[in-house]
Amino acid sequence: MKINRFLYSHLYSHFVKLYLKLNTNTTVGGLRIKVLSGVFHPKLFFSSTYLFDYINTLELNNCNFLEIGSGTGALSVLAYKKGAIVTAIDIDKKAVENTRLNFIRHFGQAHTAQINESDLFKNLPVQAFDLVLINPPYFFKEVERDWQQAWYCGAEGEYFKNLFAGLSNYIHSQTDVIMILADNCDIERIKGIAKKHHFLFAIVEQKKVKWEMNFIFRIEYHPNGK
Repeated sequence: MKINRFLYSHLYSHFVKLYLKLNTNTTVGGLRIKVLSGVFHPKLFFSSTYLFDYINTLELNNCNFLEIGSGTGALSVLAYKKGAIVTAIDIDKKAVENTRLNFIRHFGQAHTAQINESDLFKNLPVQAFDLVLINPPYFFKEVERDWQQAWYCGAEGEYFKNLFAGLSNYIHSQTDVIMILADNCDIERIKGIAKKHHFLFAIVEQKKVKWEMNFIFRIEYHPNGK
């Protein structure tokens, strides 16, 4: 079983690397999504489709919604369709372009979503959101090329250090902060970084897709250490 899992994942990853070099279209939860080359593909990576299904169960009408790392924008498009007031940010220029293309595809130029290039919170004015959605890069490796920003969080977890250092400026007491992680990353190390900034993880649900177990967490802020 372990051999089959290894071979399947190896062949799948090889296929994905080739496929990501193309501009393509895909369908996620009934939404037609444009995927630019090199942008995190919402259909090929299991976390995106699982998170899409989860978000689709939520009541989002008039919810002040932030997606950190929007990629193609599929999740933000869904939130907007469900009535959310959407802000979508990504560090990668091409991902920002991709998110904008998909909003125009579904809602035309008149949509009111805020879609901006931002390295986490650097270009985001301080404000409180009702729901913060994060599908983060989680491999502890140094980023050397732009496309790696969707995968690598820095050798020392700089992404998570900066995320949790600034997150409290963008939430209120009732904010839901939702993050998805998989069992192929160092979840305990990520939790340890979060804890230093008074954030604790509570598991919401989990699901195994193919060979990968995915976990959806609610991240709770405890400034007084309680």
